[in-house]
Amino acid sequence: MMKHLRRIERARRAASNLWLRIGTALLGIPLLVGALWLGGWVFTGVVLMLAGAGIMESYRLLRLAGLPAYRSGGLVLGLLLVLMPVWPPALPLAIVWGVGLLVRAPFRQVPLSEAPVRLAATAFGALYPAALLSSLLALRLHPGPTDQQAFWITLGLLVMIWAADTLAYATGRLLGKRPLAPRISPAKTWEGFVGGLLGALGAAIILRLSALHFLAWPHVLVLGVLCGSIGPPGDLAESLLKRAAGVKDSGNLLPGHGGVLDRFDALMVVAPLAYCYLRWVAGVYG
Repeated sequence: MMKHLRRIERARRAASNLWLRIGTALLGIPLLVGALWLGGWVFTGVVLMLAGAGIMESYRLLRLAGLPAYRSGGLVLGLLLVLMPVWPPALPLAIVWGVGLLVRAPFRQVPLSEAPVRLAATAFGALYPAALLSSLLALRLHPGPTDQQAFWITLGLLVMIWAADTLAYATGRLLGKRPLAPRISPAKTWEGFVGGLLGALGAAIILRLSALHFLAWPHVLVLGVLCGSIGPPGDLAESLLKRAAGVKDSGNLLPGHGGVLDRFDALMVVAPLAYCYLRWVAGVYG
């Protein structure tokens, strides 16, 4: 009887979480796409907010894993790194601020053995979410493509990653047998990985036929491969942090989805590679 009641309770919680996830998506996706369409400082402000939340989540995970950081100083450093693609003074200011954090370290009242750990954790917590999310601003706002083309490139990456996540989950649930990284995420399988890769490539083909017609087929397919093959390791890297911290979610900013790191972990590793490819191989960005 008790087992039956527990199963009912788990099913009720799962259904409640599903509706919460759907509600958050129905509200958040139009807001994100709208900000992406407007571009400029509207989109910059959204990325700044996401990056700030991601930085604080990363510092929380590091602290729970026994790696405390200088959170306030790291937050400022991270936000400056985010602004580099759209505000040229951000880079010299970030360098000055980083040097300031370093030279102040000997005067902080922390155990000597802890000081190097704090500096390393501060740098990682700023670089991981912030410097990577700044690539979104580069994709959307750097010169090269027209404003409309930059919008579709950035949105296209999001669509490919969402398609990869959806197909990976469905394929893994239906056919998954071989664990991808059992020590970190037992539910992820090689079958799901292949399904996600095919989902990203399918989305890339549809996008090339509709919105990304200004990009050559090879470039669009490379973006699909990046989203389908690099996104999952990015997800696993964030899961590794959560495992070390002993938590299920990085935060609770997005009800039903967890935190910013939970939702954008794949994008944070795909976006910089996509920008590098589109700029230095495809020649799309100047």
